[in-house]
Amino acid sequence: MLKGAVARRYAEAVFEIGVEQKTLDTWRADVATIATYFGNRQLAFVLGEPNIRFERKEAIVRDLLADKVQPDPLKFALLLAERNLVGLAPRVSEEFDRLYDTYRGQAQAQVTTAMPLDDELRARIAADLQAMTGKRIILQERVDPSILGGVIARVGDTLIDGSVRRKLQLLREQIRQGGFGGPNDGLDGFTAPLVPDLGPAGGAPFVVAPGSESTGGGANGGSADGGKPSPSGPTSATEMAPRTGSAGGSAHMAPRPGGQPTGQRQGGQGANSSKRNNKGRRR
Repeated sequence: MLKGAVARRYAEAVFEIGVEQKTLDTWRADVATIATYFGNRQLAFVLGEPNIRFERKEAIVRDLLADKVQPDPLKFALLLAERNLVGLAPRVSEEFDRLYDTYRGQAQAQVTTAMPLDDELRARIAADLQAMTGKRIILQERVDPSILGGVIARVGDTLIDGSVRRKLQLLREQIRQGGFGGPNDGLDGFTAPLVPDLGPAGGAPFVVAPGSESTGGGANGGSADGGKPSPSGPTSATEMAPRTGSAGGSAHMAPRPGGQPTGQRQGGQGANSSKRNNKGRRR
């Protein structure tokens, strides 16, 4: 069985005991204490050593935890040591916290900012996250100057990255790709003061877009003869392709201003001349 599934099963078992005994808060604190001690590599190695008898391991656990946790959590710690599952204690604590938060209707939010939060911004961030999740938010604050500004919030498996560093990264990607807009960062309405506008002074968003005025065939977007840009847009590939005239077989590169190609106009004149000659012979 996977370690994650085993840890979840043990967490659910002790959580149910806490609900029945109405000692959830005590169990949560004691499970966290056990996880802290069992997370020590040297202690975990000793308690996992098969050549050491369990009586010796039990004495070690009792000596460390007897005056730090309640009797039932101490029995839980001894059970982990007996079954050689000491290494799962931190994971059990995490699963217990997840169950606890769900039971209490709350969520832990890890919030990273470039500078420490004041009370006003702390309250605004908590209110925004509560509106998103529908749960009471408990903030775990962290300061990281490398994000430059803004806020990064993680609630469970959801990450909301509104940092200036992320904004600049998206901007660089848009410039390289030459695209319009960019990926939706899901920050609509999320702590506007912490997500600064990177646009020009007017407040409009900065959008990198290819020019929309290039129309003609000239070097500067105008017509081939150096005039103004053609209102009809660039010449199509079909118009630029060589074609054969209907009479003389001569090729042309584009339609004449009169509407018919040169070859067709010449062919038409030859047909009219033949008709006049035939009429003269009949007379």
